[in-house]
Amino acid sequence: MSTAYDEMIKSGRKLLQDTKTPAPMKKKDTKTKSIDTPIDSDPHKVMIRRTIQELPKKKELIEDFQKFITAQESIF
Repeated sequence: MSTAYDEMIKSGRKLLQDTKTPAPMKKKDTKTKSIDTPIDSDPHKVMIRRTIQELPKKKELIEDFQKFITAQESIF
């Protein structure tokens, strides 16, 4: 074999030999929430997280936005 190929193999790299084999499945990180994990007190982060996870209807989103805006306006 050539020296370039030998060096590549020694470095840990691999050649793609069979293009029809599926890629190996990656393990998902299963992170569990512990009791000690602090809950975000930032209302913007809470609202964004809820919007992404729950996918509320448009009417509920508008109500949430109005509550968020009035809460922020009352601070200033």
